[in-house]
Amino acid sequence: MKYQFERCKEKGKILKIQIDYELVKKELDEADIDLKSTQKSLEEGNYKWTIVQSYYSMFHAFRGLLFSRGFREKSHIYLKHAIEVLFVEMAL
Repeated sequence: MKYQFERCKEKGKILKIQIDYELVKKELDEADIDLKSTQKSLEEGNYKWTIVQSYYSMFHAFRGLLFSRGFREKSHIYLKHAIEVLFVEMAL
């Protein structure tokens, strides 16, 4: 996993940034909004939309985590690589 992360950094797909806690908060707020919307869609039986909203809730939460470590990604797949290295591998 670390190899993928390092390659993404070398290619400019994951960038080092200054930690901005307002940006972290913004992403976590977006995650919360999407999560609340997910609950409403689930209660209404709108399962396909529930999946989409759940995905974006996780996406924004993960971006908040990434920003808290001083990185920014250029797409969803690069976010995955960064989260794996910065949070999953470090926890093992």
